[in-house]
Amino acid sequence: MQQLVTQTLLPLILALVMLGIGLGLTFRDFKQVIQAPKATMLGLSLQLLLLPALALLLILLLPLNPVAAAGLFLVALCPGGATSNLFSLIARGDVALSVTLTGITSLLTPLTLPLLFLGYLHFNPIRVDSFLLPLGATIQQLAMITLVPVLLGMLVRQGFPDWALSIQPAIRRFSALIMILIVISLMATHLHLARDLFSFQALAILLLSSSAILSGYFLAAKAGLKDQQKRTLGLEVGVQNAGTALLVALTLLQEPALALVPLMYGILMNLPAFSFVYWLYKKDQLPEKAALARHSSSL
Repeated sequence: MQQLVTQTLLPLILALVMLGIGLGLTFRDFKQVIQAPKATMLGLSLQLLLLPALALLLILLLPLNPVAAAGLFLVALCPGGATSNLFSLIARGDVALSVTLTGITSLLTPLTLPLLFLGYLHFNPIRVDSFLLPLGATIQQLAMITLVPVLLGMLVRQGFPDWALSIQPAIRRFSALIMILIVISLMATHLHLARDLFSFQALAILLLSSSAILSGYFLAAKAGLKDQQKRTLGLEVGVQNAGTALLVALTLLQEPALALVPLMYGILMNLPAFSFVYWLYKKDQLPEKAALARHSSSL
């Protein structure tokens, strides 16, 4: 049963998630790179450079075992996903920018993830032999599961825009539900994960997500971006697609131990994300309360 989940269902559902992302994109959306180059390039830099750097820093600072450290770094190499787009919508961010960043990082992942993860394994105390990740085959498999579905979704959106927009919500809801069921089933086969929810692994996950969200938000502020763009960059950098990490760990590497941190990340990342959205909500309320107070005092 577990082999059916990891070798068949997980790749199919991840491909369906990517198809849903593609259906929400048009080739015109990538004009964001030209129309808002600062926001787009900063977002890509934070996602591709800062996030792995934060993971490496936490690996140095926290007493993680080598496999957990590798799992944390693997998560940091994953793109954002539909979840980051949803959080951006809830937070009143720039959803178009969020979807564009998710699309671009999803297109780059088949190349960036294997190269950087192999580089990490090369310098990590773990024996490289214990993680057989052939570069060419990994790039090809990731491309088939991430790159191809996104491009296919974009082509469908280009040819049949009304139909694509009508089925996209159903595909996203269905794929999200099945992904949750897959995570639950994987957790059921790794019940010892429950005790790790109060461990250095959990602390590392919470710190990675929290520091990425805050770094993205405040660096975007330093760059002079609009408020909507600041919110989006924070969430896009801090909320990753754990399904991609699970795919690499369970399907490509077939190393269940490496999947424990991505599994925990899929659950725990919601805490910093929801906290950030709540902080933004309270922040938005302050001007309204101040205006109401001024109005009341003038009566």
